[in-house]
Amino acid sequence: MTVHSPPTPMADTDPVTFEELACAHGLRIGLITLNRPRQLNALNLAMCERMLAMLRTWASDTGLALVVLQGAGDRGFCAGGDVAEVVRQVRAGGERRFVYGDAFFEVEYQLDQLLHTFPKPILAWIHGVCMGGGVGLVAGCSHRVISENARVAMPEIHIGLFPDVGGGWFLNRVPGGIGRVMALTGLVLNEADTLFAGLADFFIAAEAREAVLAEILAQPWRGQAGPDGQRLTELLLAWHRRHRAGLPMNHLQQYFDALRFVAMQPTLVGMRDALATAAEDDPWFAAPARSLAEGSPTAAWVSDAYLRRARQRSLPEVLALDLVLARQFQRHPDFPEGVRALLIDKDRQPRWSLTDLGDVPAEVVEAHFRAP
Repeated sequence: MTVHSPPTPMADTDPVTFEELACAHGLRIGLITLNRPRQLNALNLAMCERMLAMLRTWASDTGLALVVLQGAGDRGFCAGGDVAEVVRQVRAGGERRFVYGDAFFEVEYQLDQLLHTFPKPILAWIHGVCMGGGVGLVAGCSHRVISENARVAMPEIHIGLFPDVGGGWFLNRVPGGIGRVMALTGLVLNEADTLFAGLADFFIAAEAREAVLAEILAQPWRGQAGPDGQRLTELLLAWHRRHRAGLPMNHLQQYFDALRFVAMQPTLVGMRDALATAAEDDPWFAAPARSLAEGSPTAAWVSDAYLRRARQRSLPEVLALDLVLARQFQRHPDFPEGVRALLIDKDRQPRWSLTDLGDVPAEVVEAHFRAP
């Protein structure tokens, strides 16, 4: 069976596809393709439900050695969750206005948890846009390849949300506290940055995807997670060595001291001011400085509190906290308003419930952490 690079979109009615490819030595690999290229493969409830069910089946299939997760089209792996649909349901009103969103977030986080604990190797191939819920998928995979022209971010500050999908777990592990800057500014990472942040493991050019998958199919997989994971690492590392010269500049490393200084600020106002000062000295900081200044003050404070509370929690505990927060964000005004302004009406003029970053009451923040 031919695997295209980038994969060719399937029928529009099939938002996620599953294939089982025969390997040369008898076992199979599972291939999952996110198949909404016009929407940058944004995740909806049906996609998460289907992936969750299939991965549960594959987890106990002794004839299946590993899983490959990829996105259709050439524009991106996954732009995140389809929050526009969540907010359309909320704006429709009625007693059931929160039903879809509550279900979506619950199933999405169950999927993220399963990926982190899956008993077989999972290879995620990042290309183009990979943001929000897409990063949540990647973070849980055992092997993460990233290709050129990638744009990786947790941009929830732009829509009045918090960095969910386990962000409190993996952002707190980014070196130098830079995960805090990512969470509060939607900082966009390139391929080298993503490797530095620990959100990808290997750099391989997109044109090699078909050859890499062909080599995977030729391997003598044993159906044992340990040896198979090691074999997959060795295979991908060899490709990485061939392609690493194509990596762009590592901005996180270049600006590490400045980013760490920003991340260490004890208050969000101090962080905002430190970013503004950095932007005066170097235009690279202009976009993150503007994002924090223009994002939802309420979302910024809740996100910061979330990262602090998640720091010493296990992944299941973080995802349980995510579900409480996601349900509350549906029921507070900034998330629906942010999605309206950026993704639905697209006027890019959100009217936040509170407008001053220095004047967000503690009780407003605390209310988000109480189960609805």
